[in-house]
Amino acid sequence: MNSNQVLISFLLNDTSINSSDVSILLNGTPIAFQVSVESGAKRFYCNTLLPEGLQRCILRVRSGNSTILEDSVTFWVDVTPPVIYGIFPENQRVDGPMVRVSASISDNIGLEVSSISLKIDTARIRSFVYSSGKLYYDARLSDGNHTVTLSVRDSAGNTAERTWGFVVGQETGATGVIVISKTGYISENGLPVIVGEVKNNGNATVSEILINGSLLCSEGNVINNDKPQPATILQYAEIPILLPGEVSPFKIVMPETFPDFDYILKNVRKFNASVVNYSVTSSIPYRGFETTGRGEVDQDGFYRLSAQVVNTGNIDAQNIKVVATFYSADLVFDVQLTNIPALAPGESALTEFTVHDKKVSSKITSFDLKVIA
Repeated sequence: MNSNQVLISFLLNDTSINSSDVSILLNGTPIAFQVSVESGAKRFYCNTLLPEGLQRCILRVRSGNSTILEDSVTFWVDVTPPVIYGIFPENQRVDGPMVRVSASISDNIGLEVSSISLKIDTARIRSFVYSSGKLYYDARLSDGNHTVTLSVRDSAGNTAERTWGFVVGQETGATGVIVISKTGYISENGLPVIVGEVKNNGNATVSEILINGSLLCSEGNVINNDKPQPATILQYAEIPILLPGEVSPFKIVMPETFPDFDYILKNVRKFNASVVNYSVTSSIPYRGFETTGRGEVDQDGFYRLSAQVVNTGNIDAQNIKVVATFYSADLVFDVQLTNIPALAPGESALTEFTVHDKKVSSKITSFDLKVIA
């Protein structure tokens, strides 16, 4: 049963039995119970909160020192749903047209295999292969975005569902967005960092550029790819809308609260990033700004950048975001953000950035400023 709150009940066809002669033991421990009379029978019952696992309940009726009746029931309490993990491909671009979609499924008690449901886009897939907790299906898919939904139920009735997406085919055509540079490192405060830039390589304006950052082991595989939470993080590009040819930086930081953080930190050897999704948009971003800036490493070893932003356009700009990209040679090494509440046409404002990592600060050789509103 898939609830911790359980009603335990025994019905005896003898109304002459005294409650004082009855005991109910749950996993060997006596428990309190209630009694009701029902048309020539007595019901002995209790409503109790139970932990997960195998439960055994015994009813005993005694006369003097002898047990004259004993009945028992054994059952499982299971409130933990199945776990769907090790999915592939997830939030990445793969070659087509044949794509093997796969996942692993586990449960602490047991799965109802007949309940497994696999959908790719809108099609229900019935010919998948499932054995010993592993599921796969070889799909013939067209180029473009695809969505997978996998659901399952265990023997206690707990359910799990997971939905993920991926892209089939290489970047071609008018709306290609690509990663043009990336690097990764462990920051001074011990956090894995992936930084880089994406470029709108097509001739249409795009938005909502989603990037998948991956931490890899020495063999080049994603760490914990066989677990419910692999070492991957999704992050949007800092510039929300890119015109054709425009570039946006991105910065992905794995927090200490990430599952299995210490293990990942110990085993990470490589870093990767890829564009997994974006949208074509008709929105035209406001770009009526000019910037100047000066940066240097201060006496404490931190790189500090002072910048001036001027609204050179003819509209009142609100909620202005200033993005600073810091480079070491041709590689992005840090990305910092500040905000300016508003600038009227012709107005200017000063803003500052500080790279709070001395090792990164020592590598910075140049910077770039982008302003959006």
